[in-house]
Amino acid sequence: MLYYESMYIVHPALEAGRLKDLILSIEKSLHSLGGETCALNVWGKKKLAYPINKEKYGMYVLFQFKNDGVKNKEFNLGLEHNSNVLAYLTTKIEDDTILSDLPSLDSQLGLLNPNTKESKDTDNEIKTTKEVVEEKISETKENSEEKVSEEEIKKTETEIVSDTKEEK
Repeated sequence: MLYYESMYIVHPALEAGRLKDLILSIEKSLHSLGGETCALNVWGKKKLAYPINKEKYGMYVLFQFKNDGVKNKEFNLGLEHNSNVLAYLTTKIEDDTILSDLPSLDSQLGLLNPNTKESKDTDNEIKTTKEVVEEKISETKENSEEKVSEEEIKKTETEIVSDTKEEK
């Protein structure tokens, strides 16, 4: 079996749930043709170098798979007839270029359940960021209070000086 990768660009208007369905249907079509998925990497929405079907942006998906190569023409024909796929390119790759340690498709598309480990880590990062923002806000308030105090001192000094001049 040989290794291939197919980079395809999907219509940018697809929401994450619909995009997942499209990716899974493309993966299922490959499996029905006797292929095996190796890696799936969603690059996200990017600006196209030139408009395709009057679209300036597209969702890039990199799909690496193992296949005997005989059914690649049928697989590419399926991509060609899919109205949500703007463009695609399938190339042969070496086995050492297969991507590994990729997050799940749900996490790549932002569809994680809040109870999963990855989303809890993100929540912790957000809390840390919130804490930093709150600290900055409190520092700013302290600094502004100090500035007000200095301004009040200057006012008081000028009042004392003006009162002293009036007494003379």
